Amino acid sequence: MSTFKTRSRLLFAALVVILSSTACAIQLLRSTGPSATPTPLGDTLSFTMPAYAVNLNPGDTVPGTRLTYLGKTADRYQVSIDGMAADKRTGDSFIWNGILAPGVHASYNLRLTTSLFGALPVAGPVVVTLFNPNPIERPIPPETSAKMIFTNIVTSYLIPEGRLVPGTTLTYEGMVIQGEGDQTSKLARLTGVEGYPFLALGDSLIWTGEVRENVLARYSLRVAGLNEDGLRLAGTSELWIEPVVEAVSP
Repeated sequence: MSTFKTRSRLLFAALVVILSSTACAIQLLRSTGPSATPTPLGDTLSFTMPAYAVNLNPGDTVPGTRLTYLGKTADRYQVSIDGMAADKRTGDSFIWNGILAPGVHASYNLRLTTSLFGALPVAGPVVVTLFNPNPIERPIPPETSAKMIFTNIVTSYLIPEGRLVPGTTLTYEGMVIQGEGDQTSKLARLTGVEGYPFLALGDSLIWTGEVRENVLARYSLRVAGLNEDGLRLAGTSELWIEPVVEAVSP
């Protein structure tokens, strides 16, 4: 009986030592290395096209992606997705996610629609995400060599006072009240614009420039709201994306 008690006490002591050592190890693991921090606001910009569409002839690829239309047999379409062959029918999905260009990611959630005269229309929403934007205002050239062009992008922003309009060089400084009595008007004051810096409800705002070194953008927005919460802008935007950034000769 005494031997059993002795062994029990030894096992209990060993367990205490093990638990104490484990607790110390966990504490050490918790205390080493930098703590996790969230991604700073503004590191990415997302653009959504609810109705992207393109017609594909046999051998064509959706620009910038790995979605290829190979041909048609009876009611089946032969396609390639990420290099893998698949048979699809009208209404089937045609999905791809990946890197379009340096610093540009896209998600294509497309579907096959009815083919017309040999071409295969595919359509659906596309989301383009730009990493580390660095906007520079400049005109869009009349002709660009961009391989990927996105238009009719639904754009809506609520900009708090003192914040940049996303993807531009414009800053919303705050709301200004002009006039007296019943004849007052709310105006949004912007910096980064040349000349008159105020916008009233319903006024248009156009900005063109380089969002990244390989991405040009045009914003066609209007003031949709203005109150204590901030400036609301809504409208459309366009993107011109180059797949490769060419080196500049010294």
